[in-house]
This record gives sequence, C-alpha cells and structure tokens, in this order.
Amino acid sequence: MKTVRDNCFDFLRFLFAFVVVIRHLTDITGVEPLQCLAPYFQTYISVTGFFVISGFLITQSYMRSTVKQYFVKRAKRLLPAYLLIVSVSAVGLSALSSLSLHDYFCSSGLWQYLGAQLTFLNFLHPCLPGVFESDVFDCSVNPALWTLKIEVAFYICVPLIVWLLGKTKRKWAVLAVIYVLSVCYRNGLHWYANLTDRHSFVVLARQLPGFLSYFSAGMLCYFYKDWFLAHKNRLILPALAVFLAERYFDVEWLMPLAFGVTVIWTAYSLPWLNNFAKAGDISYGIYIYHAPLIKTAYTLGLFSVMNAWAASAVIILTVVVLGLLSWHLLEKPILARK
Repeated sequence: MKTVRDNCFDFLRFLFAFVVVIRHLTDITGVEPLQCLAPYFQTYISVTGFFVISGFLITQSYMRSTVKQYFVKRAKRLLPAYLLIVSVSAVGLSALSSLSLHDYFCSSGLWQYLGAQLTFLNFLHPCLPGVFESDVFDCSVNPALWTLKIEVAFYICVPLIVWLLGKTKRKWAVLAVIYVLSVCYRNGLHWYANLTDRHSFVVLARQLPGFLSYFSAGMLCYFYKDWFLAHKNRLILPALAVFLAERYFDVEWLMPLAFGVTVIWTAYSLPWLNNFAKAGDISYGIYIYHAPLIKTAYTLGLFSVMNAWAASAVIILTVVVLGLLSWHLLEKPILARK
C-alpha cells in the first residue's frame, strides 16, 4: 500500500496511550504478578510525549486554519468521546454505588462530579457518590483525565503564542523564553515543595506552565521542521544523551527539549509505521476509556476469578475494541461532518 503519511505520530500516540494503560493496570489493581512491569512503563514519559506531539500537530492545525476552524476542529476531536465517557460513567457506575439509585441520583456529589468534569476541572471532584470505595485504589473515576485540562489550555494558548511569534523573525527566541520560564516554574515549585514538605506545590508544578516546556519543544520542531529534518540524525544522539543523563540524575532542565527532539525524530524516522492507524485512530479512545474499565473489572472481581495476566489481557482487548468502536461510530463521523 502506498504511504499516505510522512510520519508515524499515530503509532507514537498509540504507544504512549498503551504505556499508560499498562501502568494503570499495575498501579490501580496492585496485584503482585503485574508489578514487575511497573519500572518499564512510565506514565510521565507518555504524558510528556503527548504534549510534545500536541505542540507540533496542534500548531500545524492552527497554521492551516482560520481561528474559527481551528477551535471547531479541536472541539470536534476532543469533546465527543470525552462527553461520552463522563456521561456513561455518571450513569452506568450508579450500579456499583453503595447508595440506592434514588440517593445516588439525588446526591449533590453526582452533580458536583459532572460540573467538575464538564469544565475540565477534574481534580475538584473526581469521585462519584459511593463508587469505587476500595482499600486498593482511591475513589477517582478516571485519573487519566487530568491531562485534558492542560490540553485545552494548550489549545487556548496557541493563538496567543503564534501571534507573539509573528512579531519577530526570531521565533526560536520567543519559544526559548517560554521554555525557560516553564522550566523555572516547574523546578522552582519542586524546590519549594522539598523545602517546605508541602505536596500541594508539586501538584501546582504539574499544571499548565510546567508543561509548556514540552509543548514549546514540539512547536519549535514544527516551525523549524525543514532544518530539523535535514539535521535530525546529527541531533538524535546528543538528545538521547541529555535525556538519559537528566533522567538518571532526576533533573529536568534540558530534558523537555531533548525529549522533544527524540519524539519528533522518531516520528519521521520509522516510515514502515506511517500507516499504523489505517484501521482506526484509537489512541485517544483507549486513553480516556481504560481507567474506569480497570476499576470496574477489579470491583466486579475479574482478578479473583482469573489470574492477573488473563484478566489484564481481557481488559486490554476490551479497551482496544472500545477504542475502535468509538473511532468508527463516534469520533470519525463527527470529524467528517462540516
């Protein structure tokens, strides 16, 4: 088949989403046989990889659209599956609640949950009343959704950043300032959290400004794409060296830039994976559907009646099928509508 794409971003997004699924299987269930996987599946790497790709592709989308078209496309891509999982969770998980149906649907906690989810402020009320009251995991319905408020903030920031870039010929300088401010924000809050032993500052460090370094690295690769592709094979080894060194020493100054180079290099260096999503772009679906499914399966006793590996295989297969159905029946048709 003729290659219709010149990159494998679809594969990378699937890979990052799959890593999150596996790590959540180990962390949420806590079952011993799966814990050997935890060191090899790092959600932070996956999440920041998503942010690098977003910086590249969302900027590309904006540059090829009017402002109205841009926001309509972003809404059509993000909202349908998101609204589906929020509404299905709110209604369907009533069956697992310790409350009666009457008390569940009349509970203020349900409406607080819906309000928090529909405004992307998931952290304000992540739990449904009486649902997932377990000694194994916390009550949050869908812990993966915390990244979506950051994605939405990225969408809003892009027009402003591009406007700033249009004021100068040195786009790299503006992006460098954004990068440095982001890195200083994150590291400054981590330093203060360690100094005062206040975890709330670690949470603040993981909000929008702290991840703009990864997003701006993706933007940089987009605006200097021709130069990057001409020199990518010279850049990859230094980038990998910096990334591994900072991971080893647990610092994060040049790592966002180094990881950005690594992700974009990979996207344009594996041509045999360029058509990876020809059966369907399921990465978003499996990312936002998997956590409630894992918690539901555990609550219903799947890991009691099956060994951990078989139960995990059933969950992964189910998530993939849901991703395919979501793409073909919901996401793709809405994206195709004018």
